[in-house]
Amino acid sequence: MSEPLHPSLLGGILAAVFAIPMAALLIWMLRLPRPVPQEVARAVRSVGAVQTILVPILEHYYSERAVELASRLGQMQKATILLGYVVEVPRMLPLGVPLPQVEEQAREFLAQAKTICGMHALQAQVELLRVREVGEGIARVARDRGVDLIVLGISPGERLSEGSTARTAESLLRHAPCEVIIDRLAETSIGADASEPPAGADRTGRPRKEAPRGSV
Repeated sequence: MSEPLHPSLLGGILAAVFAIPMAALLIWMLRLPRPVPQEVARAVRSVGAVQTILVPILEHYYSERAVELASRLGQMQKATILLGYVVEVPRMLPLGVPLPQVEEQAREFLAQAKTICGMHALQAQVELLRVREVGEGIARVARDRGVDLIVLGISPGERLSEGSTARTAESLLRHAPCEVIIDRLAETSIGADASEPPAGADRTGRPRKEAPRGSV
């Protein structure tokens, strides 16, 4: 028969068993984090401070991508996403003129966009934005609502100074009271050609007109 361990030896073994993990835990708790450069910390705080993001709806597919992008940018800080379906009303018509077909399209799209925000557990506010000029109207809404960031999606075919959506983007870059992100896909990007409009329609699916995109 083997001799029983001496009490002092057994106590030493038990002490070592408890001391090793406790020492490892203390080392982990006392370990100082790596210093972060001031510029990096400022950039992190800047993005985290974005609490309200406006996504203007101009082109359906590319606006949906903008909603997804805005939701990811605002997910960590639980930002509020303001979804604005933009309708440019000609000056010869009252701003509040009834537009049943456009309003129905807006409700359908805003419901889809709100679903995207819900997938990221974010609160979304939806609104039909009636404006006289798209860029100025979006900038005014951003100013009135205290928006921190505008995310605008445009198609790969748009070039600055070409097309109404591109002119809207340029106007926002000049006049918006907050940060602006223009999400313009490259023509080779995945999904860049996923929203070809039907014959006789623009990229929003509406009948083509001479008036600017989003107009009535």
